[in-house]
Amino acid sequence: MNSVELNSDLLANMSSDLTLGPTTPDLHHTYFKWFRYCGYFPHVQDCHPKTNGVSSFDHLLVRVELRVGVWLVALATLVGNLTVLGGRVFSRDDNKILSLFIRNLAVADLLTGFYLMVVAVKDVEFRSEYNQHAYYWMVSWQCKLTGILAMTSSEVSVMILSFMSVERWLCITWPLGAPKLSLGGAKVALMCIWAIGIMLAVTPVLYYQSHQGFYGTNGLCFPLHLDDPWVPGWIYSAAIFVGLNQIGVVVILMSYTGMFYSIRRTRANTPLSLGDREFAIRFFFIVFTDCLCWTPIIILRIMALANFNIEPSLYAYVVVILLPVNSALNPFLYTFTTTKFRSQLRRFLRKRGLCVWPPRRDSDSEATRTSFFRSATSRLTNGRDLLPVYNGANHTVDDSTVAEVSRVSVSKEEVTKAETKL
Repeated sequence: MNSVELNSDLLANMSSDLTLGPTTPDLHHTYFKWFRYCGYFPHVQDCHPKTNGVSSFDHLLVRVELRVGVWLVALATLVGNLTVLGGRVFSRDDNKILSLFIRNLAVADLLTGFYLMVVAVKDVEFRSEYNQHAYYWMVSWQCKLTGILAMTSSEVSVMILSFMSVERWLCITWPLGAPKLSLGGAKVALMCIWAIGIMLAVTPVLYYQSHQGFYGTNGLCFPLHLDDPWVPGWIYSAAIFVGLNQIGVVVILMSYTGMFYSIRRTRANTPLSLGDREFAIRFFFIVFTDCLCWTPIIILRIMALANFNIEPSLYAYVVVILLPVNSALNPFLYTFTTTKFRSQLRRFLRKRGLCVWPPRRDSDSEATRTSFFRSATSRLTNGRDLLPVYNGANHTVDDSTVAEVSRVSVSKEEVTKAETKL
């Protein structure tokens, strides 16, 4: 016998320490429905299908651009988030709550960097002989741990971004009326988020006890299951990636839309500007990257469940490039583009004689805003805007003037919070 076509269900129920390769030395050709079963025959030189779009008989990552891309994205994610953590640890920040959330977001995104680095290293380790290692890699505890890291990172990041978005929306929309989040409350919220994220990642390992389990259905050890949407654990996978993450995307989108509407309404009521261009760009990219990361994944998962024919190679691009995009870009969106970070970087470089750009000049919008508040203060202290009522030597201010002072103060506080939090 030099060729065989086996039922995938038979292989799926095999013992975790058994492969068919050593018992069939004369076997040269095998045929399966799914590529991952080729790993059961490490000595066979001709196994069909030849690839699942992610891996091939020879390589963990079948395409050269994926091999290069995984290193680039991994390094960008690691360097960016380590820089954020270092900067937040060694610099004082007046907004301790926001800084706490940013640090935890950086830690969550850092896990994605570690996950991608493991994939990149394994790709090099298995180069040109992947099928000889595929089975033992996918059933190993290292693969499970790698998948847990990726899942924890993904879900914790989504939950932190959702929580931050709602908290910002409350602070900006109702600057005086919304309940303020304390530092202790923020720590409790983050502890709950991490506990939920870890629980979501570990639970399927304990529940699905088959040899490949939840994470070992492909060499990337990530349970998106686009190539085979009906593997064990597909309901759990769909609930996470279609259900929970879709809720997160909707919450983030609605929160930032509400913030933008509130700030536009403030502009309509008072003659002040909000740094229009820079402010709008940051709004756009925060929402855009969240939608760019998760919306295509949600759509593809639904298409897979609906039995649409999805290009096999798309799975690898989704996991290696698209999924980590938030982890790589979050440091730029939440830290590197802020005025405070640029000022700190400028001071750091100037001390070492390396600063090559001048201090930032106030933009027209900032000048307009400063001028407005200065003129508002001046108007409230001159005789034209005050209606004095003499009562001996004392003077009082009428209710309309007090209302104007309150309106200006609230507007200024709302704008300041919007700019510092974004």
